[in-house]
Parts: sequence; C-alpha cells; structure tokens
Amino acid sequence: MKKSPFLFCILSLLAGVPAAFANHNEEGGHDHSPLEEEMEHIGDAWKLVRRAIRDPEQFSAAAEQVAIMLEHAKKSLDLEPSLLAQQEGDAAKKEFLEGYRKGMKQTITLLEELHAALEEGDAEAAQKTVGKINDARKEGHKAYKPEDED
Repeated sequence: MKKSPFLFCILSLLAGVPAAFANHNEEGGHDHSPLEEEMEHIGDAWKLVRRAIRDPEQFSAAAEQVAIMLEHAKKSLDLEPSLLAQQEGDAAKKEFLEGYRKGMKQTITLLEELHAALEEGDAEAAQKTVGKINDARKEGHKAYKPEDED
C-alpha cells in the first residue's frame, strides 16, 4: 500500500483546516467584540426605524426601536473601539477614547431627540433628527470603526 503515506499527509493537512477558521463564528464572520455586539443591535434597530419613520402611524413602533438603540448606545459608551489599540502613546489613546465617548454622547442626545419627536408625532423634527443621526453615524464610523468591518 504505497498510497497510505500520501493519504496520511493529506489527512494531516486537512486536520489543521478547522483551526484556521477557529477565529470565526458559526455564521462565517469573525468573533465580535462587546462594542461590535452593541453596535449590531443598534444597526438592526436603525434599519427598522428608517423604514417606520416614513409612516406616522408607525411612529410608536419606531419609538420602541429608538429606545432599544438608546439602551445599547449607553452600554457602548463605556466600551473601547478596536482602533484604540492602534493609537501610539498614552496621550493619543486618551484623546482617541475621549473623542469616541464625545461622539457617543452626541449620538445618545440625538437618539433622545428622535425618541421625543416620534412620541410627539412630529414628523418634521423626526426627519431632521434622522438626518443628523446619519451624519453623526458616518463621521463616527469613519473615525472609530475599522475599514474592514461592515
């Protein structure tokens, strides 16, 4: 059986394949940090809010989703973005973290404004606040989210 050493080599190589993907979760993505988990909850709720905001009859449901976003945004405030590790020196890390937290506080304030507008049924204020949130989101992700994360 001259094929057995060859077969053994192939099986040995294949045995290591699962270890190459050990850093990935069951859905095929990478393991999420606590901040990424919170942001994922915010993103899921945001999708629902953006759809519901078009219909004043769905403002109540949208307000519920904004409350969920607020809960997770407040939890995110004390977490650290993964890009913090790339900052060199204590001063740079401190400045980076302060900027992140300032942005999250601004986001929380905007979410509170949106929640109030939705509860009051103020479509114009809600639409304006959604625009502000979108702008803040883009700015925050540009500064604090690694480019390869969706």
